[in-house]
Amino acid sequence: MGSADATVAGLCFGCGGGLPGGHAVCPWCGAPVVLDRPPAPPAAVPPPTSGPSLTFGSAASEVRPPRSRRPGLITVAVLAVLVLVAGAVGGVRLLTERSPESAVADYFGALGDGDAVAALQLVDGGGSVDPAGFPLLTDAALRDRGHRPSDASVGEATEVGTLDARPAWQVGVTFRAGGQEIRQTLVVSRTDEGDYLLNSPFVTVAVSDLRGRAITVNGADLGSLEHSMVAFPGSYEAVAVGNALLGEARASAVPQASGQGWLAVFNFGTPQLAPGAEDQIRTQVRTRLDQCATSTQAQTTGCPFGLTVWGTGVTVKWTISAYPGVRVLPGANGWYTGNGVQITDDGAGKVDWSAEYTDFTGAVKKESGDASFRFVGSASVSGSGIEISLV
Repeated sequence: MGSADATVAGLCFGCGGGLPGGHAVCPWCGAPVVLDRPPAPPAAVPPPTSGPSLTFGSAASEVRPPRSRRPGLITVAVLAVLVLVAGAVGGVRLLTERSPESAVADYFGALGDGDAVAALQLVDGGGSVDPAGFPLLTDAALRDRGHRPSDASVGEATEVGTLDARPAWQVGVTFRAGGQEIRQTLVVSRTDEGDYLLNSPFVTVAVSDLRGRAITVNGADLGSLEHSMVAFPGSYEAVAVGNALLGEARASAVPQASGQGWLAVFNFGTPQLAPGAEDQIRTQVRTRLDQCATSTQAQTTGCPFGLTVWGTGVTVKWTISAYPGVRVLPGANGWYTGNGVQITDDGAGKVDWSAEYTDFTGAVKKESGDASFRFVGSASVSGSGIEISLV
């Protein structure tokens, strides 16, 4: 810049307007113009020549560019776009910056999307989870949107020292599950690579009164659930699948804080007998008693009646004179019931007996009599249906 020619010598760095030569300030916005040399005096106007000549005012008038602000507007627009892009980039950086809070938010976001694989990637050791051994840590358990956590709100992380030599934080999160608001505190640690991973962000699922029935939770088949199982946070619907002995039962649960972490307990209550199960039990009890009566021994394992005979070569003939009534008690528990239900009698059972034996003198003797008998036992399910046991 700094040319004395009466032409546009450049653009103003302030507003983008055209700069005529020789101006120390922009004629449009007043911004100073840096000259590369002092301005030269105006050149002499040459004398008129032959031919037409056009003049506007004095012969020394300056040539001005059109009073257009378009260059300035373009520059301002470009600057505005750059500012917006910079702000957007900064915003993306803030949203995607890794932190304990973002790890928890991403975890609950994955659960809300029903993506078990993505959720486990945010868990320390989650990549080694075998779906066959942990059916509640799969997409199948998250299939129903109503079982997933929702409206998760993540609190500010609090540093708590180290966990396995890694920096660790506690992060509180509030979410809704099963129509309830639940607040959990999770532990997040940072790996050497700078990744933030959640430590065991699961809920232990436990069951009572299953009585040998298979169970499904949120549609995932857990078999007979002979041990506790872990699940993602959320709400849970369990079904104890009915069998030949017991009817179907349903229960729901949400995570509850306990001294051993977060726990969801399904209590199916008193089991109900399946249709026809009580008649089958009574029939089997009578069959078993008849089998006992065919024995010629003084005492037979699994039979409710017997004799104590002081002699050798004992043979006994049994005749049931009165069959007892059978009571089935699904709600009772005993060491002998196992996964079944308790059965007992009404005290009306009677048996006649006659015995022949050799006493300690070598004499052969015969005796007879009658006796009352009682029993307790259990009924359970086997591969062939209901099976009873008397003790």
